[in-house]
Amino acid sequence: MAKQNTDNIVDVGEVYGKAESFFDKNRKPLMIGGGVIVAAIAGFFAYEFLIKAPKEKEAANSIWKAIQYQELDSASLALNGGPDFAGFEEIAEKYDGTKSGKVAHFWCGVNYRDMGEYEKALEHFKKADFDDEALGVLAIGNVGDMYVMLGNNEEAASWLEKAAKRAGSSMSRNYLAPQYILKAAKVNMELGRDDRAKSLLKDAVDNYDNKSQEWAEATRLLAMLRAKEL
Repeated sequence: MAKQNTDNIVDVGEVYGKAESFFDKNRKPLMIGGGVIVAAIAGFFAYEFLIKAPKEKEAANSIWKAIQYQELDSASLALNGGPDFAGFEEIAEKYDGTKSGKVAHFWCGVNYRDMGEYEKALEHFKKADFDDEALGVLAIGNVGDMYVMLGNNEEAASWLEKAAKRAGSSMSRNYLAPQYILKAAKVNMELGRDDRAKSLLKDAVDNYDNKSQEWAEATRLLAMLRAKEL
């Protein structure tokens, strides 16, 4: 089910007013289709409360053992599971779309990345699309990293900039945003987009901690690009 967009707050009174006007003008066709609308609404609530909620709980109960093995650096068991528990691969497939399913996709991505299987890692990181202010940013950033490893710098630049933008408005801003700004700038330099790289680097220099390693690297690269113009 698509993620609910909370950025656009709907004026409920306005919506109901328009709905009443529409109903008056289209009473006969709506009476014919009314049963379909009621069935659709009933189906939505049945999914939310009778299927989705229990599935979320079931997924959460299934994933803890795999996370435990991940913490113990047993990547194979975490990924593939054992005789009495499911691994991240199975959980990601079975509970795709749930919060735990997305976490499972994320850890599948991490493990395949570390194995050098970048195509598989990319597939899983793309499905680890959640709102968590740290893991959500890391999932997007890792998509960019996988495109770099696969030699697709056009896509890499786009995803790394997405990660930097999202990190910039999250609680992980000061830690993750400079990292992804710097990565995005370097990929843009590889693509010959020096103006875009300079814009990103200036953002890192002007708006982030001047004691960090990323700030020092951004300052050096920005100076180098400016020197090319002389």
